[in-house]
Amino acid sequence: MRDLDNTYIYTYISAPRIIRSFVMHRAIVFRLVLFFCFIFSSSSNESWILPRSSSFHHAFELLQARVRNSDSLSTIESFTPGSLLPFTINNTICRKDLLNLVNGIELKDKWALKIIDSWGLKPPAGILEGSHLWFGSYDECLHPLYLINNQTYVRQPYSTKYCTISNENMDDDDPIFPPKPALIMGICLPDSCHSHDFHSKSFYVQCPSERQHFTIGAILTLILILLLSLFVCLANFLPCLHEYSALTNIKKIFSFHRTHTTYSFLNGIRVLSLFWIIFGHSFVFQLTIADNIVHVFDNLRNSFATQLITGAVFGVDTFFFISGFLAVYVFLNTFKSQTEFRIHHLFIYYLHRYVRLLPTLIFILLISIYLTPLMGTGPIYPTANGFETPSCRHQWWTTIFFLNNFIESTQSCLPVTWYLANDFQFHLLAPILLIPFIFNRRRLTYFLICLLIFINIITLICIISLNPGIENGMTINGDVSMDFFEKIYIKPWCRMGPFLIGMLTKLILEYYRSRLSWIRISFFTILSLVIIFICFYFPLYSQLFPRSLQIIYQILSRQLWSLAIGWLVLLCSIEQAGIVHRILSSSIWIIFARLSYAAYLIHTTIILTDTYNRLSTIHYQTSLIFSTFISQCFFTLIASVFVVVLVELPSQTFERRIRKFFQQKKQRFINQQNYGTIN
Repeated sequence: MRDLDNTYIYTYISAPRIIRSFVMHRAIVFRLVLFFCFIFSSSSNESWILPRSSSFHHAFELLQARVRNSDSLSTIESFTPGSLLPFTINNTICRKDLLNLVNGIELKDKWALKIIDSWGLKPPAGILEGSHLWFGSYDECLHPLYLINNQTYVRQPYSTKYCTISNENMDDDDPIFPPKPALIMGICLPDSCHSHDFHSKSFYVQCPSERQHFTIGAILTLILILLLSLFVCLANFLPCLHEYSALTNIKKIFSFHRTHTTYSFLNGIRVLSLFWIIFGHSFVFQLTIADNIVHVFDNLRNSFATQLITGAVFGVDTFFFISGFLAVYVFLNTFKSQTEFRIHHLFIYYLHRYVRLLPTLIFILLISIYLTPLMGTGPIYPTANGFETPSCRHQWWTTIFFLNNFIESTQSCLPVTWYLANDFQFHLLAPILLIPFIFNRRRLTYFLICLLIFINIITLICIISLNPGIENGMTINGDVSMDFFEKIYIKPWCRMGPFLIGMLTKLILEYYRSRLSWIRISFFTILSLVIIFICFYFPLYSQLFPRSLQIIYQILSRQLWSLAIGWLVLLCSIEQAGIVHRILSSSIWIIFARLSYAAYLIHTTIILTDTYNRLSTIHYQTSLIFSTFISQCFFTLIASVFVVVLVELPSQTFERRIRKFFQQKKQRFINQQNYGTIN
């Protein structure tokens, strides 16, 4: 390794002489490329999975593969230029321009040296720490060399483009990373070169910038945004449309007026859970371009504080709990006073829920499919398909009908919507469970909910027991099982526990408002804290326990977490949570709560846009983690205001007007019937 270090130092000091010595072979550029390609082609074949899901599982599979592959680079010193594989190029204009480049390097032309200097040929420090992305200089490749002394630009015989080279084909099915890359290196090629000009079984050249263009879908999406913007702006000047105006909706968003004060503390819980999820996603997706990922994983395995990051998966279970709680609240307030319940009431309930979610979802889905390819450039920015795979354009209907949790996550659109699919399916079930309750068949409702919780646990036992290794789940110490994500994490029969516990909590609060003694409060509070501690830190030491305990953890962790949240909700509901209740009930959470739905849908788009627009790798440290999270969270909220003003609130207003119209029409019909009967 000492000889290798000396070679690097000598390379930096004596670059011109080394270039002259290699040019005599007339293929210096391609031989250097093959040198590194041969290195990473010998590395591990562990599969990398595209980090496009809002879940941590895809990203962690990707990141752990990088950690494992980093050890293989220690063999770099055993390779020499003599072991290079042949590299062939078709007889094209690209070949002629590349030979012109080699001649320019031999003659030490500044334009040629500028091009070769932009390549990611120079191995960076920290290879053993996981620095596998050698981007080179993106801007230096694309722009002509500027001479400061005479303030002119060096003329080039042709324009250049930035491309990347890897050991796996970066096809359209993987818009962000190739399936098994051990190394991605930036290269600067003549503009006449294309990916198909290079033929090799050991590496692939990809020039993503050549694919960036406006599609019909992108143009129509931009027209839709323009029309919606004009509508909400012009509505300010039309009294009949004043409810739709941008000014009116902005006032609604930033108003501290509380519609319902009884459970205002739920706003605080919802918003903190949202920030927690954004923080977890920000951390994980930024790691995909980190140059010290081995060090980061070492901290994750040995630091108590970092377990709060991986514990962000419980933020989704908190969402499910709140959703179940509010489902009971809304249903009982709507139908409890009615003497009869008809099928069309159920239809109206389902339709209202669907219409409430759909417009915002479609709007953000259009942006994700058609506009994200145009929202950036960079060494690895997916300019071909953005953050969605081509399969999304065929499976989009599963997303808008909330069925995307039944297909493979790599084929679905906007993968964060697996949560919405589960939540909508739970809301289809909730009224059926609550109908007996409004007819004073309370025990039947309790029995059905408890029965479904029991079925949920039995289902988890069967799935985990029949799939060895799946019990690792999200544990950092073990391999991340993608089967866990596909078979458990996004499936409704495995995730309905927190929703059902939320329903049960609200039903208990319907008839239980007694104040508790401080002994009971202290005991159950300590018990809840112990449960939360176990949920956070059991994965850190999971390998020390037998498989049976790991299975028990995966089966019960989310239910136990929901019980702990249920205890907090119970204390806040009877106003015995003290300062915690006052903090969670603060008016500041109301504004963020109104943005929470749009923020959840769009936050991964903001994070990925920021991540893949970067022109270099990042070196992770604590200050960077928090500063990045704060900036991404800020822009997520700004984008959410835009979405809520443009789509969410106007669509809610329109749905409310339609519902009011039919209610008035029905009432007039009833009055006419009554009038005829009296006569």
